[in-house]
Amino acid sequence: MSLKKTLKIIFLLFVSIYSAEAQVEKLRSVNLGIIPKPQNIVNVGELLSWDPKINVAFEKELSDQGECLIIFLKERGIQVSSKAKKTLFLSKKKINQNNESYEIKINEDSVRIHGNSIAGVSRGIATFQQLLLLNRKDEKISLPVTKIIDEPKFSHRGLLLDCARHYFDKKTILKYIDLLAFYKMNTLHWHLTEDQGWRIEIDKYPKLNSIASSRIEPNGDIYKGIYTKEDIREIVEYALKKNITIIPEIELPGHSQAAIAAYPELSCNKEKIPVANDWGVFKEIYCAGNEDVFMFLEDIFTEVIELFPSKYIHIGGDEVPKIRWENCQKCQKRIHDNGLLDEHQLQNYFIKRIQKFLNSKGREIIGWDEIIEDGEISGALIQSWRGVEHAIKGLEAGNSVIMSPTSHSYLDYDLKSIDLKKIYFFDPIPSESKSRFHNQILGGECNIWTEHVPNVKVLDNKVFPRMIGMAEALWSHGMRNFEEFNFRLQPHYEILESLDVKYGESTIPISHNTVFIKNQLFLQLFSKEKNINIKYKKDESGLMNYNHPILIKNNSIIKVQAYKNLKPYGDIIKIPLTLHDGLFKDVEYSCDFNEFYPANKEIALVDGKIGSLDFRDGNWQGFFGKDIEVVMDLGHPSEDFYELVMNCYQYVNSWIFIPKSISVETSMDKKLWVKNNFIKFFPKTNEKNRNRSIQEIKINPVKKFKAQYLKIIIENYGKVPQWHEAAGSDSWTFLDEVQVNFNFRK
Repeated sequence: MSLKKTLKIIFLLFVSIYSAEAQVEKLRSVNLGIIPKPQNIVNVGELLSWDPKINVAFEKELSDQGECLIIFLKERGIQVSSKAKKTLFLSKKKINQNNESYEIKINEDSVRIHGNSIAGVSRGIATFQQLLLLNRKDEKISLPVTKIIDEPKFSHRGLLLDCARHYFDKKTILKYIDLLAFYKMNTLHWHLTEDQGWRIEIDKYPKLNSIASSRIEPNGDIYKGIYTKEDIREIVEYALKKNITIIPEIELPGHSQAAIAAYPELSCNKEKIPVANDWGVFKEIYCAGNEDVFMFLEDIFTEVIELFPSKYIHIGGDEVPKIRWENCQKCQKRIHDNGLLDEHQLQNYFIKRIQKFLNSKGREIIGWDEIIEDGEISGALIQSWRGVEHAIKGLEAGNSVIMSPTSHSYLDYDLKSIDLKKIYFFDPIPSESKSRFHNQILGGECNIWTEHVPNVKVLDNKVFPRMIGMAEALWSHGMRNFEEFNFRLQPHYEILESLDVKYGESTIPISHNTVFIKNQLFLQLFSKEKNINIKYKKDESGLMNYNHPILIKNNSIIKVQAYKNLKPYGDIIKIPLTLHDGLFKDVEYSCDFNEFYPANKEIALVDGKIGSLDFRDGNWQGFFGKDIEVVMDLGHPSEDFYELVMNCYQYVNSWIFIPKSISVETSMDKKLWVKNNFIKFFPKTNEKNRNRSIQEIKINPVKKFKAQYLKIIIENYGKVPQWHEAAGSDSWTFLDEVQVNFNFRK
């Protein structure tokens, strides 16, 4: 081979390698971090760069979608002109059997978005919008050459927004419709009525608009808000353009104190009461024996269905205390006349009457899973929130189900309970359910209840980024990979900022635990996130970098702050710790703690961690409707007992009461128990106090004795008292630590 030919080959090889490297570099610059993850990205080419000018062409029936897209482009400085060289086409095209499937093709001169339906086109637009924002460079339109074919896994993908406990203005509702559409959710479940407020204008009952929509707060302030029919029509019309279905929820027969405050004759007692100004479950409910109640509700729903074109109307049906019905002559007569067994079957009767009326108007009902607790309701869509067993009950009865369990879907819960990763791995199909029922599971919702969400900033902080995890869980197919999802998510934070979303953290920046080594208590700090620096402060000392477990030498409150990119990340965490002689001793339980409030499980009562005023802080162990008996093995006999100390929690709105009594028995062998070394203790408390409170209980021995084992018996308060809204229900007991102090600690 001649030297000339050899040099030519080397040159061509060099050019080929250079071109390949350049192509790889171009592909590296392409961001396909679409959320939810598309089912199929067929090919990816180079990143195109167009002038910020494009033509948008669409079929007549897609005019709403086309106009919304044009507004989106113009708001981002992109000129829309029929004279532009590049065109974006919107069209309907049969792709498969899924109503929301879509296809996107991007090449050198055009973008084509095809949808199986108008809804499918809207989902394709959302993907295009994300691609545009993820790849935007300067003022240019930057898009990758690609083809995407996509469809959702579940047909129902929703967000429940509670606007009854706290009111959010029309601007916020429209913003959330945009965000739902952007992440391919398709349902806004709009919770409009509650004990604390009625938020939908009703012409026939004007007191709902004036009295029921306003409450007097405990500090004397007036809190009010209502959506006029004009507001609602505008919101519904806007949602339809984005192919978001709005399902209104009108609560019944419970959660109705606001309506009863306006029209007391709707209750069993017919007494004048205020709109509730606190949180919880209230006993003032619609009278099931009063025919006027059903006329009232039929009138309400007649006006509701004129405003909302949705197939479904949500009628609530959850958390209905029966005490008023038990003592109401009309309700008891209704039970007798209809051959019902009890008040639970009366609720079933109530729901079926409302269902029959709505069915006659061409609508179907959704209800919380309590509506089938005491009898089947054929044709109702069940929203399961209390756990898998209630969902399975509905499936076996032939009902379709929406999953929104408290374990994974409640965005008002803090990050200690539900973080982004937990939501991301949510599967609406319970592993316990039989495969033949899977088609009855339509999808899921994440719920944001707003008792403690007073403004938009807090709302954004709680909903995002966790709702994005739910969006992917309900849309995307295939195996889950949180690290890959989290990588795709990072550029979306900048997008959220551009959409005026004050998002929160994805997980608790700092977690902690205690360990007991060589009779010394240590505090361990760690983070689930990368690139987190942890600093802490003991008592009055300055901030110190955390490098190793912290030795706890006395009762302390350790303050901890996470830092990310040299800036404080999340709030300061306060960790109260106590030293005592029962630390990490063996504890046996005679009854199970509740699965939702396990704290640190078998060592929760001896791990040195003290609970805060937040009973969901992970340090409180909860027991529902039962007495508690625990046996502590001190490891060796002792006669130096000075006192036992424990904290009990009270928050009656959540049915948490101070125990009725606490007694301590002692033993040397766990066989013979002595009952009189400690006096039985009867806590004194103001059980009608509505505030969250902690009562420290100290129990001293009455004489000197020797023992290795302590049996602590805690008597549950019993049934919720008659004055309470949930009268007759079981009550909770919450404990944080059983502290055993010997004489040398006093």
